[in-house]
Amino acid sequence: MRPFKKTLAALLLSTTCCFSYSALADIVISGTRVIYPETAKDVTVKMENRGNKPLLVQTWLDDGRDEVNPQELKLPFIVTPPVSRVDAAKGQTVRITWLGQPMPKDRESLYWFNVLEIPPKAKGGDAQNLLQLAFRTRIKMFFRPKGLTGDASIAAGQLKWTQSNASLIARNDSPYYVSLAKLEATVGGKKINIEPHYIAPFDSQTYQVKEAASARISKVMYNTINDFGGSEPHEAQIN
Repeated sequence: MRPFKKTLAALLLSTTCCFSYSALADIVISGTRVIYPETAKDVTVKMENRGNKPLLVQTWLDDGRDEVNPQELKLPFIVTPPVSRVDAAKGQTVRITWLGQPMPKDRESLYWFNVLEIPPKAKGGDAQNLLQLAFRTRIKMFFRPKGLTGDASIAAGQLKWTQSNASLIARNDSPYYVSLAKLEATVGGKKINIEPHYIAPFDSQTYQVKEAASARISKVMYNTINDFGGSEPHEAQIN
């Protein structure tokens, strides 16, 4: 019965860890997004270890293919240092540098900044029974070419919303990404919460609203995230 008890204990610990993800992640990034202006030599990202033990931290960028080995991604950026030790209650600054390769000039490009925190190996006789998890945080990084028309702070309020049967469609005619944090549609006088997604430049995003199959969407309320990570409310009538 002993092996069974060890297995059960591991499963229970695994379940606890799954439900305590946010509480167990110790590395905190200073922002919720990174803006990389083309005119900048580089940009920095600050991290802080708010836990009580030292951590090994790995950082890298991806282009949306988060399942690909970072070493296989040929991106026009370097991240330094790629691996570092961050002591408890201490911070670490990571530098992202554009290597100068050609990038789209008429719109922003989206990449993702990754932080993987790896706890130190357990010591002692109980180490073989202890389940340790490595936590990963992933935030957006926008490369912003110089000379773009309009303004990122204005683009969010200029989305064009339409309804097509049971679909709500948002059109972004700006060269900037618009990130939605909250989306709510009024259908037949009832407010419906919809899972939000970002909208790429010169593109549209379709949201399924099953309640709209038999009723008209009259209004949309949505919150967007600005360059500083703040939430800005917007309201739009459906055309």
